[in-house]
Amino acid sequence: MGRKSNREQRRADITRAFARVLSQHGYTGATVLAVAEEAQLSPGLLHHHFKNKREMLIELLESLIEEFKIRFRQRAKEGEFNLNTYIDSALKLDERSDSIAAKCWVGILAEALKDKAIMEKIKRHLDSEIVSITKLSGDKLGPTESSAILAFIIGSLVFGAYAPKRTAGFAADMGKKFASAAAD
Repeated sequence: MGRKSNREQRRADITRAFARVLSQHGYTGATVLAVAEEAQLSPGLLHHHFKNKREMLIELLESLIEEFKIRFRQRAKEGEFNLNTYIDSALKLDERSDSIAAKCWVGILAEALKDKAIMEKIKRHLDSEIVSITKLSGDKLGPTESSAILAFIIGSLVFGAYAPKRTAGFAADMGKKFASAAAD
């Protein structure tokens, strides 16, 4: 029997390396060479797993979405499966926070403006999240209010990627207040 392939693990490692480089240097600075160095691989081996950095960006997008879902499920197990838990999963600053992910969202959203296929993936994801927020509110929020909550979350992630440290941590509590007010 042959050795088990480590392809999926290697792709995940490269995606995490891409995230670190993207968060520090932006999409333009996230060259294949920089990502290969961060992943401690040769550029040729990186190309064995990904055709180009656009493919890495798409993989990162899917990874960030999945990681958020995991964070939400973990928090829901500890508390309640509701909108406040969703907002905490997206914005609360604690040991589970991922500042690299917040910066990556900025890079992904910027690239989506130039790449129609990535934009379409993001739009589908946003539409799905609006439905989720509506359901998590117990249908107290309609699509407009749910969209506003999601816009607050995304805006907070963008702001948090660049904000001075003294403003850090405001978003989760304000998001929950905003959601509560919108539901009334």
